[in-house]
Amino acid sequence: MTIGQNGAACALALEINRNGEVRKKLSPLDREHELTNTLLQGLYPGIRVATVDVPQEELSSFERATVEQALARLEWEQQKFALIGASGSAKNGKFYAVESRYEREIAARFGSWPEAAMTYFGILVSDCIVRIEKSDCRVLVVEDHDLGTNDCRGWISESLFCEVQAAHKASLLKRETERLRRIHANLPEIEITRSAERTARRHMIPPQAFYQFRLAFERTQAKGSFKVMPDAVAQILDADIILPASSVKPEYKGKPALTRWLTGSACIFRGPVVLGIREVSRNLEFRASYTLVEHAPADSIELEIKPCALGEIEKVRAAFEGRNFEALFELLGTSETQAVIGEEDDQSLDAEHTGIEHTIVEAVLKADPSGTMLKHPWIHSQLDRLLARWTYKVSTAGGVRLPAFALADDGFLIAHNGRVISGSDWIPPDHALVNLASNRMLSVRYPIRTKEDLLPITRLTVEEMLSLLMEHLSKASTTMTPNKALDQIVEAQLRLRGTFTMHSATARRNGGDYDFDYICVVESEKFPRWVDDRFNYQERLSNQKQKLSKKRSPWWNLPQVAVMAAKGNSIGSITDLKTSAMAAGRSDLAEALAFELQAALDQLKHGTEPDQERIAAIRKEVGAAAPWLKSKLARRIDELPLHFDGLPPSDVIGALYNSVRKEIHSFLSKDETLPLASFGGLVAGGEFTEGMFQEVTKLNRIYARMLGRVRKKHEAYLEAAKEAEAEFERVKENARKRKESLFRLKQARAALRLYEREKSREEMKCVISLVRKWAEKKTENRRGWLQALHSKVCQGQGVGSIVFYAFPQELVDGIVERTGGRPILVRVPDLAEGEVEIGQDGEVVLVSRFGGPDGGSHERRHLYFHI
Repeated sequence: MTIGQNGAACALALEINRNGEVRKKLSPLDREHELTNTLLQGLYPGIRVATVDVPQEELSSFERATVEQALARLEWEQQKFALIGASGSAKNGKFYAVESRYEREIAARFGSWPEAAMTYFGILVSDCIVRIEKSDCRVLVVEDHDLGTNDCRGWISESLFCEVQAAHKASLLKRETERLRRIHANLPEIEITRSAERTARRHMIPPQAFYQFRLAFERTQAKGSFKVMPDAVAQILDADIILPASSVKPEYKGKPALTRWLTGSACIFRGPVVLGIREVSRNLEFRASYTLVEHAPADSIELEIKPCALGEIEKVRAAFEGRNFEALFELLGTSETQAVIGEEDDQSLDAEHTGIEHTIVEAVLKADPSGTMLKHPWIHSQLDRLLARWTYKVSTAGGVRLPAFALADDGFLIAHNGRVISGSDWIPPDHALVNLASNRMLSVRYPIRTKEDLLPITRLTVEEMLSLLMEHLSKASTTMTPNKALDQIVEAQLRLRGTFTMHSATARRNGGDYDFDYICVVESEKFPRWVDDRFNYQERLSNQKQKLSKKRSPWWNLPQVAVMAAKGNSIGSITDLKTSAMAAGRSDLAEALAFELQAALDQLKHGTEPDQERIAAIRKEVGAAAPWLKSKLARRIDELPLHFDGLPPSDVIGALYNSVRKEIHSFLSKDETLPLASFGGLVAGGEFTEGMFQEVTKLNRIYARMLGRVRKKHEAYLEAAKEAEAEFERVKENARKRKESLFRLKQARAALRLYEREKSREEMKCVISLVRKWAEKKTENRRGWLQALHSKVCQGQGVGSIVFYAFPQELVDGIVERTGGRPILVRVPDLAEGEVEIGQDGEVVLVSRFGGPDGGSHERRHLYFHI
């Protein structure tokens, strides 16, 4: 574990195997793992933190007890750690531990309640875009809906919001200035300052939006979303922040603050707080998935969705053939305003996709007007994977693009003539305020359980909204004019950028609240048949999420609660089984699985568990999975079958696939790639010494060894699964041995699946971040370092990926110089603080410097990897 210059703690990464052995693992050297902008770092500067991975596969009774014991006696390098909680990653077997001396204090924040720590510790370790500490802040906690609040949605004063904005701008300026000095060493300081200021203005937290927050105050914490209230209201209420009770986690047990405020007593809390803003609403576009399209009627699929797919194919073909890579990457959905939601496993299907590749590949191809870089082996392979993923999406979901929004409420809070006026849940439940042209639409929140989750909504115009508002205000005997109501309420607090304003009762119907849930919208303007079908549909199931009581165990049972929570994320497998049931024409089984899916969603928070026996019985009834589901693992277009034979008429997604896939031809061919040596002259003009060449040789060797280790691990998991299969085949006729053998086979398959979908990808991120971290501190003669690394790489037989990760901006600049292309700015995620040193014996050491209590500078050295 390392401490950055700002005191931020990089979490030590540990894992426990089925035998209870604790081992150190690599962790990515990024800001998220550094805990830089977390509440935990603000509350306990320099705290030692460890992430702990435990097995997700089913364990025997002995194995489970062994893992629980290891969690209870966690120690590494003579430092004792105490298991403390989890975030949403608990379902993926990842937990947090802190140095033992902090255990009691942090446990008290969660009422010494293991289930609460498992569910809500993530509040303290959520990575925020900005974090501030206030020594004197007034926090008012009220019942939900009081003072215009709603489920997990509160208020922040205008003045405090401005402080957050200023802190964010200062942080952006600092990071951008450092980045520019690093990659443009010869740029005049005044140009660096001007450029940094322009970038900061573009990216700083904007006004008129919806803000996801994390907050620590007194001995508790809160999460949710903010709107901004006028300072006049804050002054009257004597509050900088107003929270609904639902935001405080665990549940707020104090006396309702509204009662205290009305009776003239002091506000609930005044003192130091740590506040972070995690996300800001913005205009987004999501791509539909098959879990949504399977609920569309046949005429919509044939006349609306299929033409959409064919249109997307033609656009992609034209962009590719015309070498219009800006249009191509926008169509492929890799821009920051696009995403695919609804299929949790998709983001980790490809172990070598970490997200950075998309940015670098896009920048390289945009910068090269000659098209030669398309033949580079690494660029070629990365683009082929992107195209394969797009092909699967467009074949199973039609390439449908949907506007997406942060779910917001209709609450308002203003001061008028010295009075505080508020409202909450006053718009009609079946209406919404949203910046779209369609009058009717379907609101979609993932994961989709049944067709009922596609909520039919009618759009409110601004005029209709204002009319309803004036009626509401008149009941409060308010003399506010329509113009003022429009300006101070509708425009300032309701028509916020990138939001979908909906009644909370309607939001609850598909499990939504206002802690920044995202929804996407199927519009009647584009899909009239689909929308009409849902509006006319007679609902049969009630999908409204039930408020379940939470299990409460004694604190000493935290390890047992953790192991139970780590049984694995079954949401994806249940969703795919539900899809297979629908494809097989068994809607009755799909509906039964909807309840098991909800149990899986509630597992961490409420301790519910899907009925595995029921799921197994349904799987047996459904039979083989829909064959096209397996194709989402394809890494090349030519790995996607052109046609699936023998599909039942009920498999509407399979039929769509067969209609669309045959229209997509391979864009790329392996025969088009050139050997890496053909690009040896791409980088020119840099000067390097023999010492520099020796250092990049060591880096390249370490990089190759780390990649080799990932491959060997994968091979070991494959071999273990094969051995378990062979053992099962050998003893399956023996009733006594069959049960144990089947258990081990399931274990081996689960471990292989986990490594392929999650762990190998995480290890690749570690490899890439190490290379980037090494290159980041090469502030002098970066072109020379690039030249040395590129020269070394081109002597080998690989694909040359390390060069793109180490010096992406310099490489793109070099391509522009060689081809006459246009300059492209490459943006990659920020890294953790500190430096990387490579020793003579192949050891990789992380070096961090931090200020100690004596005011002096201290250095911490941490062995990261050793060949």
